[in-house]
Amino acid sequence: MFDSLTTKLGNIANKLRGSARVTEADLDATLREMRMALLEADVALAVVKHLLAAVRERALGADVAKSLQPGQVIIKILHDELAVVLGGQRRDLNTSKIPSVIMLCGLQGAGKTTTAGKLAKLLTAQGKKVALTSVDATRPAAREQLQILAEQVNVPYLHGEGNSPEKMAATALKLARTGGHHVLILDTAGRQVVDAALMAEIQAVEKAVGTTERLLVLDAMTGQTALEIAETFHKSVPLTGCIMSKTDADMRGGAALSVAFSTGVPVRYVGTGEKLDAFELFDPERMAGRILGQGDIVGLVEKIQANVDHEQAEKAAQKMRKGKFDLMDFAEQMGQMQNMGGISGIMKMMPGMNVPQEALGQFDDKPIKRMQAMVYSMTAKERTYPKLINGSRKKRIAAGSGTSVQEVNKMLKQFAQMQKMMKKMKGGKGKRMMQAMAGKMGLGGGIPGMPKF
Repeated sequence: MFDSLTTKLGNIANKLRGSARVTEADLDATLREMRMALLEADVALAVVKHLLAAVRERALGADVAKSLQPGQVIIKILHDELAVVLGGQRRDLNTSKIPSVIMLCGLQGAGKTTTAGKLAKLLTAQGKKVALTSVDATRPAAREQLQILAEQVNVPYLHGEGNSPEKMAATALKLARTGGHHVLILDTAGRQVVDAALMAEIQAVEKAVGTTERLLVLDAMTGQTALEIAETFHKSVPLTGCIMSKTDADMRGGAALSVAFSTGVPVRYVGTGEKLDAFELFDPERMAGRILGQGDIVGLVEKIQANVDHEQAEKAAQKMRKGKFDLMDFAEQMGQMQNMGGISGIMKMMPGMNVPQEALGQFDDKPIKRMQAMVYSMTAKERTYPKLINGSRKKRIAAGSGTSVQEVNKMLKQFAQMQKMMKKMKGGKGKRMMQAMAGKMGLGGGIPGMPKF
């Protein structure tokens, strides 16, 4: 979502890092560059003015003048002010009431129904007993879609009775109470445009069930229109937050930077893809770091903890320590990397990488998938003893994986080189190497949830 903005602000931040002295003229030139970058990213003018005025005021203060590294201090100021504009502190959902009712509202096509499924999956992973229901009285297809999603994320769909949205919501809430559900996610109807009938319907539903959270689902591709939509909904039903959907699309992303500051409605989650697990908690401070090209090591750790099979990782670590890492382990580790968003997804979150966004876009995970296909086309014995793989076996593996013999040869050569490296890393030397790598990443104690080498 912020690829273009990250590239531009990241470049500005890199220039500042190398500055031993920053004059007022230098600061003004830097702020002009930032202004252009923010406006090009579709950030609202009022937000740009506020952000840059706050940065300038703090940057001309005594702290910067006395600092030995003024450039670094200015980056820290920019990070702090950017986090404020994005909404300040992270705000978790209030699910203390049983059942807590989370109402999703928004325009048709914003992605409400899919978001309901994603949110249900996320809350279930956190140990909550979740149920889904739709109160769209006019579109049976919308209710059917949510039922299908409920099955996919393995949560119950509660059928609300009645011929009006408020009656459907009230009966679904009764079912949630008797079923002992912690959370009821309520998907409301949408319209092509904001109208009085839609607002009246949402107000009636809110009054009937007393919602705990009222979240507006906004399509990130709508640009500045998102602010008008958020303001209209907020006037009718006091919103507790919004969810930005379709943030993986090729767009400027300024709406997410503007909506919290302009409307007072914080962004709580972002949808990062079509899959049901492509959904992230929005943390303003961490997002500010990612926009400035500083990475997001906390987010990376959370992604590792959520997507890595820790038992499998521990077994792989033991094999690495003993130098007995085979091709099946190799394929499984590549699969774990894919689960975390592939090479580009991981590198975006790594601090200190400073890889241009255009370069990140060039990373292709298809070779990794082809390698996995080759390994899965082998017999168990071949995976354990690659030296057995002769010419005829290579032809069979290539045919089974849709690759060529040359690609099989290349993969086996890469694996052999990796095995040599693993053997060198056995013992104290390998442990010191891993500790040094963790230290460079700011993880002196290792990566939480991952085995120690």
